[in-house]
Amino acid sequence: MKMIKDSIKREIVVNAPLNQVWDALTKPEHLNRWYTKNAEIEFCIGGRGYMNHGWGATSEGVFTEIDTMKRFVLQSLDGDFTTITSLEEVESGIQVSIEYQASFIGVMNQSTKENMLFGTSQFLENLKSVYETNTDNRADFWKAWIGIVHTTNEKDRGTRVLQVKEGTVAATAGVKPEDIIVEIDGEEITGYESFERTLNKKTDNATVTLTIVRKSEKLRVKCFVEAYPVSY
Repeated sequence: MKMIKDSIKREIVVNAPLNQVWDALTKPEHLNRWYTKNAEIEFCIGGRGYMNHGWGATSEGVFTEIDTMKRFVLQSLDGDFTTITSLEEVESGIQVSIEYQASFIGVMNQSTKENMLFGTSQFLENLKSVYETNTDNRADFWKAWIGIVHTTNEKDRGTRVLQVKEGTVAATAGVKPEDIIVEIDGEEITGYESFERTLNKKTDNATVTLTIVRKSEKLRVKCFVEAYPVSY
């Protein structure tokens, strides 16, 4: 009996020729321009693909389907995680879609899903930037953190703190689980991605003001910003 897999997906339109975008996604020297720190790709059915994404993250799989200039599928070595990359010509360029399928996605907590999709969005935006303006933005990714696990507050605005890691600047500042962060330095936070993008614009060793809703009380908390704990 085949196991049903849930999926999540992100997509973007890149204004570049189809063959350039295809090469960007399938050739190691091109992947290294916008995505990977190091890629080793044997791009054929049954071939292996290894990718060092930076920040201590790596992935490896086997190519199980290839439809040239249209679609390819990379399956993890254990067979449980599948990445489907699709290309479609649209009026404004090439629409690139990356879909993840796995049996565990349905039971994955929302924060982990949001983190995965945010990372994918960052890299897809960098693909667009590199191939439209020749600008690589990876040096600006994941620079700052305060030490929390959080998720979009579905009931209202803001992002809800799920966990405050022991010994981090958030713990020192008095941030607590179930706090709803609604602003950073007066800038509205609308959810997980909004928080990550806004915080990452801050320099490490800076101090920010977090506006927090704690139960029915609104608080303003001063919090130090640290460099992200895993460098590129």
